[in-house]
Amino acid sequence: MIGMVANQRMAACLLGLSLTVPGLACTTTQAVGAGGGATTAQEACFNSRRVDSFSALSEKFVLVRLGDDTRFLLTLDRLYMGLPFAIGIAMHGEYGRVCSETGARITFKDTGGPAIARIIRVEAVASREAARKLVDERSAPKPKG
Repeated sequence: MIGMVANQRMAACLLGLSLTVPGLACTTTQAVGAGGGATTAQEACFNSRRVDSFSALSEKFVLVRLGDDTRFLLTLDRLYMGLPFAIGIAMHGEYGRVCSETGARITFKDTGGPAIARIIRVEAVASREAARKLVDERSAPKPKG
């Protein structure tokens, strides 16, 4: 009887943990920048069917705008030199949902032909300017030392 109660408690704890951990995966908040000008980005997910437009901010970052004017900054797995000049950008995610590290990807055509880029991070941003500031901070050369 005591073993049965202990097993039920363990199962309840594991169930609670399994419901909590995935929810935390999309709630990380990161402040970028020094002083009072920090830009905040929060990991998030979105429905790819609601995407209204794409803008390549650099060779590794894409800004996505949804129909309700919310914006997301996508970080890609590596640099894609043709991305700023890409045409025909499309997005692919499991069940239409795009989140960080879920295998979602964008495809596009550049001067070298079709390219596929894996999305490693999805962050909600307040504006294009906030996204640009994050990209600039993350793209700045790191001091050697």
